[in-house]
Amino acid sequence: MVRLPKLPWDTLEEWGLSLQVVKTALAAGLAWAAAVWLVGSARPYFAPLAAILSAQATIAESISRGVQRILGVVGGILLAILFTHWLGLHAWSLAVLVFIAMAAATRLRLGPQGIPQVAISALMVIAVGSEVKGYAWYRALDTALGAAVAILVSALLWPPDFTPDAAEALRLLAVGLADVLDGIHIDLVGGLDPDEANRHLRQARAIESGLHRARRAIQRAETGLRWNPWHRSARGRLERLRQAVEVLDHSVIQVRGIARTLFVTLDRDVSQPSGALPPVLAERLARILSLMGEALKSYAYLIQARDERAALRLEGILHEGHKERHALIQAAGALLAEDGARFIDIASVLVDLDKMSQDMTVSARLIIPIVRAAP
Repeated sequence: MVRLPKLPWDTLEEWGLSLQVVKTALAAGLAWAAAVWLVGSARPYFAPLAAILSAQATIAESISRGVQRILGVVGGILLAILFTHWLGLHAWSLAVLVFIAMAAATRLRLGPQGIPQVAISALMVIAVGSEVKGYAWYRALDTALGAAVAILVSALLWPPDFTPDAAEALRLLAVGLADVLDGIHIDLVGGLDPDEANRHLRQARAIESGLHRARRAIQRAETGLRWNPWHRSARGRLERLRQAVEVLDHSVIQVRGIARTLFVTLDRDVSQPSGALPPVLAERLARILSLMGEALKSYAYLIQARDERAALRLEGILHEGHKERHALIQAAGALLAEDGARFIDIASVLVDLDKMSQDMTVSARLIIPIVRAAP
């Protein structure tokens, strides 16, 4: 199985040494101080509580959590006032209150923070509000203040830019694909057998996890840049990463298809596995797979660096691969003239490689517009 290295934030979060912990603690302390100073709360517990629950890694997530919590608290307070006025406090009225509060919050799509908050706030107002004067008022103000502090801390103190992590996830994915092709290349030169082909097929299927990780990393980067005033220049890079993940998505499918086709080709006649692919064709195909592995690595570097020399190198590799594929199909036509099934298998592998080459070529020319096809 291909094991993809951990991304930078994985190690930090395992040890709990993230900037988010510091920002959350700071938001909680500032929220308490602001509630005492601005609102005059004697026990402003709900301000730091709202700050802790609202403070997220990105500005967009902090705004979403904060708004949900404020709406949930205000909605719960209003429902509690209405119910105690009209129905009084009883076991059955309490059950009806919780039912209506959560149903209304769900219908309004307040999210996972807002839905239970409506019912909790209503219960707290009913239980404590009658004993503590102004409880509902202070709870609402403290919650709004805590959420606002959390949003400000998220926005002003080192809001994260996760595009480097997304680029690293894509690089690891491309390298993982290249490793699968390199492994097939090495075994083809030495005489690929069905068991080895099956192992490479399993490795190609395992790359799917790297694709999911890359998509999550890009989604994380998109969320991090939303409402973020400090990293506007990263939006262009993120657009390139979105384009690249689609190219690598197709490559995952094609590498898996190549591994599957080779396994089927070699496993077709288990009594004579060495005769499944003529050595001259195996060597030529190994060369082409090696070139495609190099192309994937160059493409990964191009995504990160947007370097003209890397783009030109990628174009050269892909052009050489195109010539090698043309030579291989001619050789296969001559050597497998009476074996249509194996000729079709070789052609299928070359079609997958051609699709990968075209995708990377188009993407590279969008990243570096001055690059043109080699003559």
